[in-house]
Amino acid sequence: MVFSSGAYKSATGGSLRQKALFVIVGICLLALISVGSSLWFALVTESDAAAINIAGSLRMQSWRLAEQVLIPELTSQEILVRLVAIYDNSINSDPLVKLQNYQGSLGDAYRLVSEQWYVQMRPLLVSPSGYEAFVYQVPGFVDRIDQMVTALQIHTEQKLQQLFITALFILIGILGMGWMSIRFVNQHLLRPIDDLGAAAGKIKRGDFTGLLLSYDAQNEMGELTQTFRGMAFELGRLYQHLEEKVTSKTEALARSNHALELLYKASQNLATNPYDEELVASLIGEWQHLLHLESCYLCLSDSADSIRLQRIATDRTEQPCVGIHCADCLKDGSQNVSVDPHSWQFSLLAKQHNFGFLKVSVNSGNKLTEESRQWLQTFSDLVATSLYQSRARTQEQRMLLMEERAVIARELHDSLAQALSYQKIQMLRLRRQLVKSNSSPKVLNILDELKEGTNNAYAQLRELLMTFRLTLAEGDLEQALQTTLDEYCQRSPDIQFTLDYQLRYCSINAHDQIHALQIVREALMNVVKHANAGLATVHCHQTASGSLAIVIEDDGCGMQNNSVASGHYGTTIMRERAASMGGDLEIRESSSGGTEVYLEFRRPDES
Repeated sequence: MVFSSGAYKSATGGSLRQKALFVIVGICLLALISVGSSLWFALVTESDAAAINIAGSLRMQSWRLAEQVLIPELTSQEILVRLVAIYDNSINSDPLVKLQNYQGSLGDAYRLVSEQWYVQMRPLLVSPSGYEAFVYQVPGFVDRIDQMVTALQIHTEQKLQQLFITALFILIGILGMGWMSIRFVNQHLLRPIDDLGAAAGKIKRGDFTGLLLSYDAQNEMGELTQTFRGMAFELGRLYQHLEEKVTSKTEALARSNHALELLYKASQNLATNPYDEELVASLIGEWQHLLHLESCYLCLSDSADSIRLQRIATDRTEQPCVGIHCADCLKDGSQNVSVDPHSWQFSLLAKQHNFGFLKVSVNSGNKLTEESRQWLQTFSDLVATSLYQSRARTQEQRMLLMEERAVIARELHDSLAQALSYQKIQMLRLRRQLVKSNSSPKVLNILDELKEGTNNAYAQLRELLMTFRLTLAEGDLEQALQTTLDEYCQRSPDIQFTLDYQLRYCSINAHDQIHALQIVREALMNVVKHANAGLATVHCHQTASGSLAIVIEDDGCGMQNNSVASGHYGTTIMRERAASMGGDLEIRESSSGGTEVYLEFRRPDES
């Protein structure tokens, strides 16, 4: 969030309420001064107007007195006395009497007029002898009255001018206070309110950046702006936190959905073929990418509880583990184990059988969550369950195949074997009769050839019956081969039979296991009968191309009679068995000088 401070700033202190009260009081005071000045002017100008009227009447009365005393016919003592009394009343009227208290020309003019009236003019009207002098002095006296009227007019104009100046200053003050009030309201109320409104609009749209809230005066609006700024900051932080939380939850849901898809994909594909290394490697790679793992690999075996495991990782070019056994890597088989703070190992358990483990490691800055560990454990359980079910299906097929072969063996024994036995007995009886009857030697030779052919057919039948009656104990090919070697060790103690079994993670169906075991038995039988060897070794390994190879090697006399070896019915049957497996059989001389029987075939899922 960004709060811009480039719009304007104010360091004005004080409360807005106090400032508003000050402005209102100031305007009221100016209005009061204006009204008071007007009332004062009205009051003072009222007496000035009366004084001007009375002063004007004094001039008229002066000329009237002069006229009265100037025309004798009109002169009456009573009229004159009344006119003098009227003059006295006029000159002593309240508006004029107030002028004598004035300082300046107006007060001096009134005092001179009053003094001249009472000292010079009025005494002349006491006797007729003074009338002429009175008339002579009236013009000068009237001029003094005019001077007083002029002074009174100037005095009134000065008051009017003072009232105008006062009103002008009051007007200027009101205008100034109004302008300052408008500027103050605009700066401290309208603009901050507009900024708050604009900021509220941005917040309403979810935009907490660039909020122009720079008003920082120490008043109510400043406190409101500061409070709003703090509220906006908290809302923005909360909004950002909620956005991050929603994003995190969305990513977690997407990751969970992807994990469920991976588990579903694994359950669908591994259930049909758990021995597809490319599929398993791709699943491991997807888990590594989904959980951001530094490394992730599986160590598997097709045999339960085996310590010979095959490592499968995302990088197919990675070198396999050095050594034969994997006991050092196997941990507690009943639960997942934290090897170190950044590595976890998940056992592949199914029906209390261990088929290997899944090992993952994370970077030092990351951590494997409990949910991720549950996903990996579920994936491990799926792999283990698919291996166990495949192993169970193979065992079931093996049992069905052996049961079918046992039925065929019983049928052959009850039919063809008994017929051949009967033929052997009958030929023996026939030979005895021919000997007693001194038959020709040619007939006896033909009979001997028939006997040999019957014996060979009987031997082949017995071998075939042994083949059909051959059983595989519950387990895998390794156990069956080891059992066969133990059997031959007991039958031929002079020969040492050893097994070099390097197959770790491969699937061989029951049909191929039976044929492979028969080929091994036939080859070992040839070693016992013809090789004159002291050591025979059975090697089982996987080639670089992914095919399975079984090699029976001895240190005997070698292939001295290739024609016999190649034309023997046993080698023919071995090749036929190899062909039925989709493989090839080669009999050649070994590097030690003995004989080597090399069988190579592909797994059913790779054919």
